[in-house]
Amino acid sequence: MKKLMMVYAAGLVFALSACSKGEQDKTSQDVKEAAAKVKDDAKDAASSPEVKKVGAEAKNALKDAAHVTKEAAKGAAEGARKGASEVEGKDASDTAKDVPKK
Repeated sequence: MKKLMMVYAAGLVFALSACSKGEQDKTSQDVKEAAAKVKDDAKDAASSPEVKKVGAEAKNALKDAAHVTKEAAKGAAEGARKGASEVEGKDASDTAKDVPKK
């Protein structure tokens, strides 16, 4: 595997050294132009009305989910308080019956 990687590296060096300075400059310029185009396209996509609409819908959905979660937590807390008060409301004789004998 190590020898294979060395062969690939040598081939890459050979291929790059075979390019003239003009070809290297043109390739460099092509890469820069492509990067600029991608940057511009990303800006356009980010500012598009469709993306803004999706963002607003996601924000509303998260608010709804937070509200539902908050209400569920309130319900769970009320249930826990009710359960605790019912347990505390038992008299001593009922509690003694619930304890397993050894």
